[in-house]
Amino acid sequence: MTRTAQRDTSPRISARERAQDLDEPRTEVSVVHSLAPPMRILLVADMRSPTTWGWVAAVRSAGVVVLGIDGLPWPENRPFGASGEGSLRSVKQRLRSFAGATPRRLRTTGKVRQVVGPFLASIKGRRIRRVVKRAKPDVVHALRIPCEAMAALAACPPAVPLAVSIWGNDLTLQASESYLTRRGTRRVLARTDLLFADCQRDIDLAGTCGLRPTTPTAVLPGGGGIDLVRVAEQDRTLISHLSDLAGPGHRLVVNARGCRSYVRNEILLDALSLLASDLDSRVRVVFVDSAHDATLRRSIEHHRLRSKIIVMGKRSPEEVFSLFRRAEVSVSITDHDGTPNSLLEAMAAGAIPVCGDLPSIREWIEPGKNGFLAPFNDPFAVADALRFALGLSDAERSAIKTENGQIIATRAERGSAGKHAAEKYGQLVMHREDFFLPVGKNTCAGVPAWSWREGYPGHPECPLRHG
Repeated sequence: MTRTAQRDTSPRISARERAQDLDEPRTEVSVVHSLAPPMRILLVADMRSPTTWGWVAAVRSAGVVVLGIDGLPWPENRPFGASGEGSLRSVKQRLRSFAGATPRRLRTTGKVRQVVGPFLASIKGRRIRRVVKRAKPDVVHALRIPCEAMAALAACPPAVPLAVSIWGNDLTLQASESYLTRRGTRRVLARTDLLFADCQRDIDLAGTCGLRPTTPTAVLPGGGGIDLVRVAEQDRTLISHLSDLAGPGHRLVVNARGCRSYVRNEILLDALSLLASDLDSRVRVVFVDSAHDATLRRSIEHHRLRSKIIVMGKRSPEEVFSLFRRAEVSVSITDHDGTPNSLLEAMAAGAIPVCGDLPSIREWIEPGKNGFLAPFNDPFAVADALRFALGLSDAERSAIKTENGQIIATRAERGSAGKHAAEKYGQLVMHREDFFLPVGKNTCAGVPAWSWREGYPGHPECPLRHG
């Protein structure tokens, strides 16, 4: 990497060392700013996503006012049907169901989205720009790059700071799949004034994809972290849909990743076939959010362990967390990922993680110490990892649960994450105010001189504009 962004975390340390080192003092907010009006953030994000609502809850807990793309305050609670349950299915939801029917359809709709998405994002961004001018937020924050940040790029005037979050595969997968998304990603990162990512790997990659070397960054959970207070109060009973299929004596292995192009469910099924002869008869494998995948269901019908595999539809975050609490093992085999929310939830709930061996996952899991990793394309290695996880003694399992609980409390607790994000917002606004100069011979049409000199992409003479 030729350029290094400002970091809040050290890039190459173990999960245990990172858990200790990240418990560092944050910059204190001055008394003057503590008496100022609360910061107002206009959030460009998918309102149906639990990850979005987790981020909103985190920054709200730190006193940040969150506005939606209509310029109005973000609702206190998720509207009924925001998750797609209990309401008429929209055209977009129907397309998602079609996409999830087979891997081929998933790839086809993905390619269409890569072409149509950036074009629609620019149209949506021009509409949001009018809201930005009317609402006058302190910061515009896009919660992922395709296509929210592309819309925010068109919506954000030069004088308004732009914060961007990177999710799991925004850079490793999405940005490389088409010319339009690649160009859009570089333009977004060149304009970004504050970058959030859920793993250091993505901060490093962003530095090679157009992010200015002086851009402040922060490594925080994309969904705002785990609300440990709520977790402690949550009912520990198992959801009724599962209790009919898995009794109290069963040992659960839960795959909560659903069916996505980067989730290797076929490798997991092959690994389970290898385990069939010596797998404990009490083990049950649960696939969550997978009932609509026709290919997966057909594969399970002919599988050696079909009587031990449970396929469930979409479940609420609370139900999934209850499932993790009941499970012995959480399994997630993917070929692209950042820090999955499901990984943090499983660690907080006490399920032993078994994941694909990716750099971003290694920031949380030390193989054999607090979880198990295996190459995502090797069913034999995945089978071994599952065998080790299921073969742990009670003392070993308890030690892993304790360690993972400490990691979550230190690095992914929602209140701490929200406070850190709010501090980053505040530092960005103060930095922007300090360097925003009046229009004159050293500035151009209201664009701050410091941004222009560093390659502000909105100016016609900026070299990044034509890159």
